[in-house]
Amino acid sequence: MKVKRQNTELFKKILPFALLCAMLFSACSHKDEPVIAENTEPENKYSITAQAGEEYEIVPETVTATLAVTGDIMVHSYQYEEAYDVQSGTYDFMHNFTDVKKYFDAADYAIGNFETVTAGEDVGISDYPCFNTPDSFLDSLQYSGIDFVTTANNHCMDKGTNGLLRTIEKLDEYGFDHTGTYADEESRNEIFIKDINGIKFAFLSYTYGTNGIPVKNEWNVNLMDRNLMEADIERAKALDPDFIVVLPHMGNEYELYPRDIFKDWVNFMFDCGADIILASHPHVLQPMEVREITEDDGSVRNGYVIYSLGNFISSQTTPPRNAGIIVNLAFEKTGNEKAQLSKVSFVPIWTQFRNAADKNHFVVRSVYEMLTLPEDELYATVRRKDIARLKDIHYETTGMYFDEEIPLEDIQDEYVFWEK
Repeated sequence: MKVKRQNTELFKKILPFALLCAMLFSACSHKDEPVIAENTEPENKYSITAQAGEEYEIVPETVTATLAVTGDIMVHSYQYEEAYDVQSGTYDFMHNFTDVKKYFDAADYAIGNFETVTAGEDVGISDYPCFNTPDSFLDSLQYSGIDFVTTANNHCMDKGTNGLLRTIEKLDEYGFDHTGTYADEESRNEIFIKDINGIKFAFLSYTYGTNGIPVKNEWNVNLMDRNLMEADIERAKALDPDFIVVLPHMGNEYELYPRDIFKDWVNFMFDCGADIILASHPHVLQPMEVREITEDDGSVRNGYVIYSLGNFISSQTTPPRNAGIIVNLAFEKTGNEKAQLSKVSFVPIWTQFRNAADKNHFVVRSVYEMLTLPEDELYATVRRKDIARLKDIHYETTGMYFDEEIPLEDIQDEYVFWEK
């Protein structure tokens, strides 16, 4: 809407009189009875921009938010043995994420799947089948820029209820947002909402099971139950978020494509009202999709799902388990319009197991950054056989998400999968 300034000279003459009247009216008003102007217009965010000449334009404000999402965060014995310092008797994982920290720092909010527990060194540091990770790993995860972790997965009960509760305690102590496992029923019944730059996200997390370890209280762990999930999504809707994000821990391990049963689960979650579905468990990359969802009233919204982001860090070093991606999701909202997903992109990553000297050295690397290093620097960083693996990851990842392999000479740090 444009508003024109008319008869500037008349305006200048009337202005002093108008100000005098306003002062007299203010003086006559009772100081305990403030005048309240009734606003019948819907609340909105606008900015007024001066245009050339004598026109002004009222422009609705646009806000944006970005999420960086990665896959399974695991700590096997190779990792904590490499991190252990004999002299100090402590574990130092800080080098794990130095290369990829920038991707999380560039996003407004970073998300991962915390597939271990921190039950305390007194019960024994351990890996598969029952994980228990040193507390200091959280220092490196905090340094990486991860903000939020989903904790509902098949390893969340690896050290029993006490281990689950202590993990929640340590995540809180380090300042991580999290959902999926809970210390009490009250916490379980709260929907986790995060406002990011004026765009609201509701996060829900569930797991298919806990490796047969009994859950003491049903509210300790969110299990994948259709009645529970539908009810939770309805409660989330009542809080009026812009997006409902569901993080299910499901799928068959090491399979590159989801089975129909997991596609049915995704359809169910979208039908209930989920907007974004970020699945985990297979430990390998699986497809992603942006789809149009038609509501009962005929309106259409975009939904996004990825069936598995692969491993972020682990000692599962055999292909294809040593590859993953960081997915970047961009959102925007203008005025009172419905917020929208605006862009999906991804960064291919690789977990380095051994360095160029063939010693254990765990660092998550950008595939692009490794393959574009000068040759002498590349050979000083990774083993020669790992260079071949990096090239394979490039072809496998682009082949999966674009249905064709991108030539190595066209390699990119980040690929746009979809854009509004």
